[in-house]
Amino acid sequence: MQRILAVIYAVPGVGWVVSTLGVLLYHQQRGELPMTPFGFRLLGSTFPEIGISMLTPLGWALAWVLIAVSIVDIVIGRWLWQGKPRGAALALAMAPVSLALGWLFALPYLLVMAPLRAIAAIAVRLRERPREPRSTTAWTS
Repeated sequence: MQRILAVIYAVPGVGWVVSTLGVLLYHQQRGELPMTPFGFRLLGSTFPEIGISMLTPLGWALAWVLIAVSIVDIVIGRWLWQGKPRGAALALAMAPVSLALGWLFALPYLLVMAPLRAIAAIAVRLRERPREPRSTTAWTS
């Protein structure tokens, strides 16, 4: 389960870094966010303070936070793959940040996966706990 969770963190982390950088580059060159075939803009928010058709300075800053969080997701994936307990601990710490960014940028993947990944990270943490050894002595009366 730990390696599956590692992939669920690392692969989308790479995807978010690459795609967010692409959106920011597009925005810088054309002055607007790219439109999807479904009629919404990539990284366009429902909050005017962030930007709907073009990013505000706050939107730019939050996009860079999304990139940073995605890089941390890649690190989490690596640590989980290596079996390091700090991977699951960091995954739990970053879950609220990912969920908040998903909500601010209206990113359905993060809205769904942030809580699910946190639940899986809790399961990994519970498995990592050292268990108390069972007593092998029989009760005698």
